[in-house]
Amino acid sequence: MMPRGSSSMPPPPNPAAYFPPPRVTLPSGLEILRTYSGAFIFLEILFGTIVWILVASTQVPLPLLQGWVMFVAVTAWFLSVVFLCVFLFGYANRIAVNWNQTDFLFHGATFVFYFGAFLLQAATTSLHHYPRRLNSTTYVKILGDHEYNISIAASVCISLTCIWHGMLL
Repeated sequence: MMPRGSSSMPPPPNPAAYFPPPRVTLPSGLEILRTYSGAFIFLEILFGTIVWILVASTQVPLPLLQGWVMFVAVTAWFLSVVFLCVFLFGYANRIAVNWNQTDFLFHGATFVFYFGAFLLQAATTSLHHYPRRLNSTTYVKILGDHEYNISIAASVCISLTCIWHGMLL
């Protein structure tokens, strides 16, 4: 006979026991470079460097627009290097973070910022033929032919970097 007030049913199971913690699906060490994610991150770093160099090598006709483009390129480049180093040196296994979610958030935010930078760089490039007034009688183009070509190359590299971040979402 069971004591009064007790039940014959066992207590409900702990739900945490049935849901394992999130796993890191990306390998660590040099194996990261053999995956699509690692290769794309490496390409992001490469093209981010090219964008950084191209924007820095032009005369800046619109500092506000190209300043934001430069900020996005440098910040995203630095964060991509840090993100790749976390997996290269095996820190992903030591830091208790949901790396799948972190990867998604990083590439999503960087995609949005690079898309905005692409729009601003394309807007700067499209102003090539508009004159800028130096004094009361002298007008020059906002971008010279050399800066125009560099600006086109920067716009293409920004769009490729934006696409790669979007592909990793």
